[in-house]
Amino acid sequence: MKSGFFLILLLTSICFSQNVGVKVDGLDANQDTTIEIKKGSKGQNSLYEITEGEENIEGDPAPLLKEARTNWKKACRDWKNEFKEMNKENSIISAVCGKMNCTTQAMESTCSSKATYKVKIKIN
Repeated sequence: MKSGFFLILLLTSICFSQNVGVKVDGLDANQDTTIEIKKGSKGQNSLYEITEGEENIEGDPAPLLKEARTNWKKACRDWKNEFKEMNKENSIISAVCGKMNCTTQAMESTCSSKATYKVKIKIN
């Protein structure tokens, strides 16, 4: 009696262990199909490279220094917005406009700076 009960218990545990939980219904059997099962997240195998760079930002010239600073701030804001628009894959690490430097020539002031950025680029 005990061996019969043990045999039934063993067979039911084997039946439950056969279920792997992978559905392949609806696949076209006319073409070759490969099913690959990997453990881990999908983006785990992606490799990235960090790239740094510099750009010059220059505001429009203005007769007053205050207006020239305002123009530089607008140019900085525009540069950052363009950079963010290119950020489809959250690749921007940092984007800094840098320190403003203003000069006056021929009764017009111009403010400029050297912007720096860091981005990660997917290499595979």
